[in-house]
Amino acid sequence: MRGIVLLCAVGLACARPKPNFVILFADDLGIDQINVPGMAYGYSGEKGVIKTPHLAAMAKNGLVFQTFYASFHVCSPSRASIMTGRYSIRSGIGAAPGQYAPDAPGLNLNSKVFSAEAVGGLPLNETTIAEALKPAGYRTAAIGKWHLGQRETYLPTNRGFDQYFGVPFSQDMGLSFWFFNNLDPVEPYQPTGLPLLNDTEIIEQPVALDRLVHRYVDAAVDFIADCAARDEPFFLYLPFNHVHMPNSCSQQFCNSSRQGPVGDAVQEMDWAIGQILAALELHKVENNTLTFFTSDNGAPLIQDPDGDMLLRDGKASTWEGGFRVPAMAHWPGTIPAGKVTEAIGSTMDLFPTMLALADVPLPKDRVYDGLDISRLLLGQTDTAHDCIMYYHNAAAINASGELFAVRCGDHKVYWATHSTTNQPWPDGPQDPPLIFDLHLDPGETIPLPSNTSLYKDILHAVTQKKNQHLLTIDIVPDQMAKGSIATYMLCSDPNSQSTYPRYPPCTLSPQNWHPNDICNSQACLASNPNFAKTCEETKLLRDIDTPVH
Repeated sequence: MRGIVLLCAVGLACARPKPNFVILFADDLGIDQINVPGMAYGYSGEKGVIKTPHLAAMAKNGLVFQTFYASFHVCSPSRASIMTGRYSIRSGIGAAPGQYAPDAPGLNLNSKVFSAEAVGGLPLNETTIAEALKPAGYRTAAIGKWHLGQRETYLPTNRGFDQYFGVPFSQDMGLSFWFFNNLDPVEPYQPTGLPLLNDTEIIEQPVALDRLVHRYVDAAVDFIADCAARDEPFFLYLPFNHVHMPNSCSQQFCNSSRQGPVGDAVQEMDWAIGQILAALELHKVENNTLTFFTSDNGAPLIQDPDGDMLLRDGKASTWEGGFRVPAMAHWPGTIPAGKVTEAIGSTMDLFPTMLALADVPLPKDRVYDGLDISRLLLGQTDTAHDCIMYYHNAAAINASGELFAVRCGDHKVYWATHSTTNQPWPDGPQDPPLIFDLHLDPGETIPLPSNTSLYKDILHAVTQKKNQHLLTIDIVPDQMAKGSIATYMLCSDPNSQSTYPRYPPCTLSPQNWHPNDICNSQACLASNPNFAKTCEETKLLRDIDTPVH
């Protein structure tokens, strides 16, 4: 069987059915927050306090990346890249409107992600993985966090996916028991209760986050079972809401780790991954399915100071902790088991790799930054990218000014830095540029001396690569500059306060403001210092706020 796969991978005729694809995409997960034994650095479950046995088994039976990169340091731009195989600067996603569009409607924000009232989204002229695979006969499903525009035209069912079930943005972008804020809406990031969508219909608002992962698993397992029964190739994209703040989990996982709510959320996500891998095996499609696990960016240090260890800094920074993420690939009988690679990989590689394995031609009308890494996955090579780009803002109008760093081979050059914590080098332009050997010094602790010939040779070579890349950047419409307008918030019932006057507007699921399973669980109350007070407040509201008729 493996020989057949290798022939297919190099483009020779073969009658093997098209492979299935599963992308498991964590949110804000750092390289050290999962527990995979035997790695050189990272993957320690922060020294053993977080347990991820299903990911450890996936790694044991597949390929683990030691140097794998998200394309950006926060989520909307990163998600644009995994869907399109391109740096998000090419789609106009990831420039802070406060800096590049001060006259944009809504608040002038420094955020580089879409708000809950965003006007823009992933441009319709961008091709997603799902849109590329559907003409080849693939069934497609997106289950989880989208965050590429919440307006209907930008939602997954209008971007190549046959079905969608999930929260369309981060789980702190709507009020809930977990993000209570005294039930005071804040525009444009928490204008309503957090919505759950089935295709384009709001079916819960606020969503019950303690049950969400279980519902994702049920939807994913049903999709796998249905595709297997019909003998249809499928692409399942499952971007978890875990482990973005505010961290949530079911009663089953409350206080299950020794790393607080974030550790509990990691362990629940690991359980969910185990359920999905078991479904692939149960329905006898495991040996024809490439399953890929990774994260959209590094861990935010405000949530878990050790989540990216031993890398420097974390989410929203241009240091390694912002971009370098855990990653592993699993395909029994095809990907050699128990391998670790130092090859430089990227989330952008999934688009061209999946198309190549499905024998779907890559569109020729645009620049792709991702590589077909099928030969790396199959154990035929141990090389991938020569260089990786680190943008601070994805602003095409100022690409040269926002391309803060470039890694080529072992060396990373910083022309400027941006940090979320105090660093030895002040933020801003670095003159002379900082150069680190990431193979010998992955924590970026000792820059190379700038007065050596080695430094000058590296700077010259990497600068050439940087300039070559910049020549490929075209000015495109800035999606973040379209701003935020309250008209585009997701609201199930604008008149809900006539029925539930004490709850925020758009309440569809009042019972979810007070999750009984959480409030009645001593383990859950002990796991989060805010829960007891919130349970008291929401119980009072529940008891006095009977529906008005």
